[in-house]
Order: sequence, then C-alpha cells, then structure tokens
Amino acid sequence: MLYCIKYKNMCARVVNTLEAKTFYIIDSDVLPEVFRKVVKAKDLIENGTAKNISQAIKMCDLSRSAFYKYKDAVFKNKNTDSESVELQAILIDRAGVFSSLSGELFKKGANIITMFQTAPENGLATVTLLIGVDHLTIPLDELLKSIERLSGVISVKTL
Repeated sequence: MLYCIKYKNMCARVVNTLEAKTFYIIDSDVLPEVFRKVVKAKDLIENGTAKNISQAIKMCDLSRSAFYKYKDAVFKNKNTDSESVELQAILIDRAGVFSSLSGELFKKGANIITMFQTAPENGLATVTLLIGVDHLTIPLDELLKSIERLSGVISVKTL
C-alpha cells in the first residue's frame, strides 16, 4: 500500500512494508544464537543497561554487522495479555499514606500500571489504581485486607 504524508508543503511517498511480511512466533531455544544475542542487545539498549549499540554488542559478544543485519528482523514477543485489576482506595490526606500503600503493593508482587488521585476533600483523597497482578504472592482478597490494615487507609475495593 502506498500513501502520501504531507510535511512542510512537501509530499513523501511511504510504503507500508509490514503488509507484505509474514511473521512467525518461534521458541527461542531453536533459534540460532545470533538471533538471541541481537534481541538481548536490543533489550540492553531499551532498558538503559547499555548506553549505545557499541556497548550492547560488546556485552552480548555480537558483531556489529550481525546486529545491523538482523536488528530490524528479529523481535521479542512482548506479552500484552497481563492480568490487571482496578482498585479504589480512600486515604487520609497525610504524608506517607500513599507511600505505604504502594510499598504494600510492591511487597505483595503487584505492579502499579496507572494511578489517579482526586484532590483531597475533607481530609480524604480517593486514589484509583490499575495494578498488574500477574506476580501476586497472595490472593487478591488477602491483598485488599492487608491494604485496609495500613495506617491511613479508610477503605479499598475492586472496581
């Protein structure tokens, strides 16, 4: 498919190359080692462990030519089907209460994905959290009970 993008009164023709490609999901154990190294190098760059490509390929014992040959062809499958739960907590507007809440979530293996807090009113604030629960170390109902026992937490419920 061809389409035109207008930018600063100029038109650039762009080809959507993904439409003509076929992708496969393959167990990494059967791939040649060079592919695994390319993915590892890309991960090191993405997460900031390596500051640049040169550093990443050295860390992975990978040649520059192999990295550039495969970098746009080998990808890690990122699982976006993680399980999440939306919580709503009523907190006393006091320093450290939200910190205690987030610390408890961390200790129990939950991951805060998004957070929204209303402006405090009458000394209370409502916090809505979307948390990842893939790695919870306890059942969700026990997590809610442990949060409710925290000083400064009035109530917590799932939405």
